[in-house]
Amino acid sequence: MALRKAAGAALGLAMMAAPAVAQISSEGGPIYINSARTESLENEHKVLLVGNVDIQQGSARLRADTVTIRFTGKPAKPGNSSIVGGFGQVENIVAEGNVYYVTPELKAKGDRGVYELATDTITMTGKVALMRDRDVAEGETLRMEVKNRRTTLEGGTGRTRMVIDPSSQPAENQ
Repeated sequence: MALRKAAGAALGLAMMAAPAVAQISSEGGPIYINSARTESLENEHKVLLVGNVDIQQGSARLRADTVTIRFTGKPAKPGNSSIVGGFGQVENIVAEGNVYYVTPELKAKGDRGVYELATDTITMTGKVALMRDRDVAEGETLRMEVKNRRTTLEGGTGRTRMVIDPSSQPAENQ
């Protein structure tokens, strides 16, 4: 029973992934980006966001010291007239330094987070902590395969740790 609840909590953590269109929220809508400095590196097909980066979309929020968005250089949607529309589709997003991701369902923090569009995976490293309701999971490396809804937490040189509060779990239908 506890294992099933733990697996359910871990599966819920996969919801923090950005959909294939590189959004930070499944709600879609406008993405609001604030940072101390923004650099557009056209020849390298990337955008650097530096200094107290705060990205919001719908009810989701990503904060980090720096965020790098790499583009494929292949055309995105025809007629895309956004500032970075000429860069093509998003290849990956790398958030570094004091990374926090918050949705109404969960909170995650770590030293580094990488979203890879091609494999639809999120990897967080460095003192990773995941919180959902009053459940907490901690480790060194978290890998979430979004489409497969598979979450793996590794302890690195230590061990993983989970605290599951049964009172915060929804009642099961019998």
